[in-house]
Amino acid sequence: MENPDKDILFQAAEAWMELTQYRYLFTYGYKKKLNTITLVFTPSDFHHAAGFQYMKDISALRYSPGKLLLKILDGTIDTASFLCAAQFENCVLPRLHAILRLKASLDSEFTLFKFIPQYGHLYTNIKADYLISSHVDHTDFIFIIKSDSNSVSTEYTCCSIFEEGSRNFEEKQSPRTLLKKERIHIASNQTDILYNRLAATSEE
Repeated sequence: MENPDKDILFQAAEAWMELTQYRYLFTYGYKKKLNTITLVFTPSDFHHAAGFQYMKDISALRYSPGKLLLKILDGTIDTASFLCAAQFENCVLPRLHAILRLKASLDSEFTLFKFIPQYGHLYTNIKADYLISSHVDHTDFIFIIKSDSNSVSTEYTCCSIFEEGSRNFEEKQSPRTLLKKERIHIASNQTDILYNRLAATSEE
């Protein structure tokens, strides 16, 4: 929900920082096997997810990605200049809107796809392992990628997110059957079960 007393960049930064307090655990089935995805958020990931790489005319971007989010939140950086960047409206604003809805998107029903751009003949620079397609108020595309491609870990991060435009990134992608979705508060280790089809299956 947008707050008219705060600019959208600051609101998106707040929304992202809230997500750093959680990790999400998704369990899905594919070819009769269970697979898990652990989705985490860090301050440094906000930089790319928000599309700051498109705002080359903003001097404040000299800060490291991790520090930039914190400086936006503590007021060190005046975000008004960001809103005037040449590529803000086209390349950044659709991402900020989607980030404001991100927690609601993850907490609500969504469709999970294995992301293989060539299947849909998509010409894109996005490198991701999975696509989450959410339809909470708007259609948002959330791309996640393994945090360390050389690791056996199942930990993933959000590498790109934006509102649906002229391209349908779902087209011809391979869906996965989501069976369980958990949101875990990192500090307290409290787990909220948001969806659990596995429990229903075990009771049958």
